Amino acid sequence: AEAVRAVDVTALYRDHGILTYDPGFMSTAACRISEITFIDGDEGILRYRGIDIGDLIGVRGGFGSVAHLLLHGALPSDSERQEFLQELMAEYHVSDDVLRVIQTFSHDSHPIAILLAAISVLADKYQNCGELPTRKAVIAIAKIPGIVASNYRHVTNAAFIAADEDLEYTENFLHMMFGGADGTLSASICSALDAIFIMHADHEQTMLHASTTSVRMTGSSGANLLACVCSGIATLWGPLHGGVNEAVIRMLEEFGDPKNVHSFLEQVNDNKSKVRL
Repeated sequence: AEAVRAVDVTALYRDHGILTYDPGFMSTAACRISEITFIDGDEGILRYRGIDIGDLIGVRGGFGSVAHLLLHGALPSDSERQEFLQELMAEYHVSDDVLRVIQTFSHDSHPIAILLAAISVLADKYQNCGELPTRKAVIAIAKIPGIVASNYRHVTNAAFIAADEDLEYTENFLHMMFGGADGTLSASICSALDAIFIMHADHEQTMLHASTTSVRMTGSSGANLLACVCSGIATLWGPLHGGVNEAVIRMLEEFGDPKNVHSFLEQVNDNKSKVRL
């Protein structure tokens, strides 16, 4: 398997009284090398279970098939794909208790705050459910998009939209977000979003991804899967993590028109200007 080389320093302090100091985990792996994902950002490499990401974008079954690959080690056969999709579809719905929690927040609340509260409800609900780890993962994968969509509907002061169990994964998410839309536009957006979901489906054992590190650290205590997800979401709230995405969106909104991009970049490159990316 492809991997960077690592040195095990577990006994360094015990045997020599020396600690390593590595802010940001720039040279630290917090766990053994992933058997699921290999990432080399410098070389532009991303592989799931040994399959190049370019061969997974547009794969039959889309994100659902890739989720099956990550959880079970292989892309599904036609029958396995249908069975796995049915398993996801059965968990699309957002329960009333989660919706009530979302509704307790004001419409101008930060979406991450709402998301944390909503998924905490699931963390409690499935704390002692007795399901196998892969089954819990399926529940999380299936339910979180609906919670995100309901979150969006709430902060935009729009009515919740129920899940449609006849739709595939990404299609259902867009349905719960926006409802009925022009078919051509929906197909285009769905294809693009499915590719985004696939590219972000797993983050290896990564040394640099803050949320993944938080999830792993929380999981090491034996916390349940959805509690670990909450940890990652809380980390995402930080201005140096998910907050960066918010800043990019604000920047794009400030452009107003694509023709303003060039002048903006000129300001960025001007040392006397305070404008920064």
